[in-house]
Amino acid sequence: MKYFNRGSCYSVLVSRRDVEAFKRIYPCSGLPDRAITFQFDRRNGDLVDIWPDSHTFDGPGLLALSQDAHAYGERHESI
Repeated sequence: MKYFNRGSCYSVLVSRRDVEAFKRIYPCSGLPDRAITFQFDRRNGDLVDIWPDSHTFDGPGLLALSQDAHAYGERHESI
């Protein structure tokens, strides 16, 4: 994962390799075999956006991965 400060938001890029590792733990996640970027509001941690567009995949797997990305981002916010 990689953290990016975007001013009022921050983004966490979950690499393809990270997604593949996640899918080994959560094999029925329905996630694509590609990198996913999550953007969070710095004030309250709300999820603001997802790339690529998440209309083609959704559900508890995406939620769990976004929570992992949020936790990763929050650790970098406190540095």
